[in-house]
Amino acid sequence: MELKQRSEFPERELWDLTALYKDRQDFLLAIEKAWQDVQIFQRNYQNHLNDVERFTQALLELEQIEIQMSHIETYAFMPQTSDFSNEEFAQIAKAGDDFSTKARVALSFMDTALAQADDEILDQLAANSHFTAIIRQAKQAKAHLLAPEVEKTLTNLREVFNGPYDIYTKMRAGDFHMADFEVNGQTYQNSFVLYENFYQNHENAEIREKAFRSFSAGLRQHQNAAAAAYLAKVSSEKLMADMRGYDTVFDYLLAEQEVDRPMFDRQIDLIMKEFGPVAQKFVKHVAQVNGLTQMTFADWKLDIDNDLNPEVSIDDAYDLVMQSVQPLGQEYTTEIARYQQERWVDFAANANKDSGGYAADPYKVHPYVLMSWTGRMSDVYTLIHEIGHSGQFIFSDQEQSFFNTHMSTYYVEAPSTFNELLLSDYLERQFDNPRQKRFALAHRLTDTYFHNFITHLLEAAFQRKVYQLIEDGQTFGAKQLNQIMKGVLEEFWGDALIIDDDAALTWMRQAHYYMGLYSYTYSAGLVIATAGYLNLKNNPKGAKEWLDFLKSGGSRTPLETAMLIGADIATEKPLRDTIQFLSDTVDQIIHYSEEIAHD
Repeated sequence: MELKQRSEFPERELWDLTALYKDRQDFLLAIEKAWQDVQIFQRNYQNHLNDVERFTQALLELEQIEIQMSHIETYAFMPQTSDFSNEEFAQIAKAGDDFSTKARVALSFMDTALAQADDEILDQLAANSHFTAIIRQAKQAKAHLLAPEVEKTLTNLREVFNGPYDIYTKMRAGDFHMADFEVNGQTYQNSFVLYENFYQNHENAEIREKAFRSFSAGLRQHQNAAAAAYLAKVSSEKLMADMRGYDTVFDYLLAEQEVDRPMFDRQIDLIMKEFGPVAQKFVKHVAQVNGLTQMTFADWKLDIDNDLNPEVSIDDAYDLVMQSVQPLGQEYTTEIARYQQERWVDFAANANKDSGGYAADPYKVHPYVLMSWTGRMSDVYTLIHEIGHSGQFIFSDQEQSFFNTHMSTYYVEAPSTFNELLLSDYLERQFDNPRQKRFALAHRLTDTYFHNFITHLLEAAFQRKVYQLIEDGQTFGAKQLNQIMKGVLEEFWGDALIIDDDAALTWMRQAHYYMGLYSYTYSAGLVIATAGYLNLKNNPKGAKEWLDFLKSGGSRTPLETAMLIGADIATEKPLRDTIQFLSDTVDQIIHYSEEIAHD
């Protein structure tokens, strides 16, 4: 399977960015207009903010600038992620980055002014629901504010601090070369997209194995450069934590999420300890069903029943998405139904495209989604996952000010993984025999929980050990990162999987490592999604409460927002309920297998 060039794909499989800007020239004109507005704002308000009325007017004008910047920053990065070889896309990204850095420097006085404002002023501003989130966060920032000139300098170094992430994504898109491999006289090309979207759960064991070895060899060639980029990132975060007076780098990174260290640790420790045996039980059952005496890391994404893994077209996927979300009602379905006609989604699996998927939110335009369509059921899960983000963006943008619209990263993955649960539920209800029902439940595990509750959770367990090294004044290279990752995988999988040196390279596969303590939030969000899903199934008001959750955006803290669906995440209960739900799912899958065996 050879990756085609982007120009070879039909227009309907490419996103339409004209809802943001007609073309590059229109984009550059928008930058010019926004920069003028930034300069006027700076002249009018810098050193002139001293009462509630003046702050209120400044915040309302700042919001309009931030909305412009939301559109500019979204348009700047998206084209390049669709094709890193395109020079025009690179120039668009550079123009957007340059403007964003310049504008953030000019506006940095506003953060300082808010953090330095008297508590009485902040309390009066907080009484205005339009400003809830920005004032709440300003109060939290007070204790860690640096001198204005230092804050301005740090903002000016934004691109430098983002350098490791930029280096890694460009390495992954253009430098990681995976060699061809041969099976039964046929030559197969390999790449990030081909391996992760196609080969890793291929029904042919030899293809899975050889693809994994080719993929791993491609990663290994760049392990030292990747380790150096990662070291630069975590070292800069530790430096920032120390400068701002946080006790640890963990506290610094969690502050923005508005959660504390015990919530972070609990998420990792309970899943490692109590969900690990459940995952091992399922993997051993998949091995048994497929006639494998032992599973390697190359096998762990294997479907339980590949004969039931159909080819799915983009149009078929649209129908599956729309049918799956019907329980949320017409208000929800009407909004997301537009995604195909308005071409929100970039489906093309072209060469030099960023792997994986994401959803972007240019405020009150419409969401955009990037993914690579290969026609597998796992692609439908990726699509409905990103549509879940999109639905949250739409409803938060409609109901909240720009300042309040963005969810904390602690639970930002809840709307996406919730939609995956709806897909699995729909599939199970549509099927009428044990084999098909088993297929649906197995995909609930492999496409939803294994990806978000295991893959990203193990990233988080790995990250915690890496950040602790830096916290303890130590350093690392590729060899040590490999050892840490191998140890985490062995701890979680026990004797269910053979973990070798190629599996140890897993830390090179995701950009999440360059996003602070983000990886663990997938499992945290999925706990909230599971609570919302169970509430939907058992509570007549479940759909309304979920929409209220989506509409709340970032107007509340994570603890307050989760309570909208009855999930008290200050306790272990939602997490333990989720683990029990997964354990019951594994038992039901095994029960279906027994029914199939007796037919």
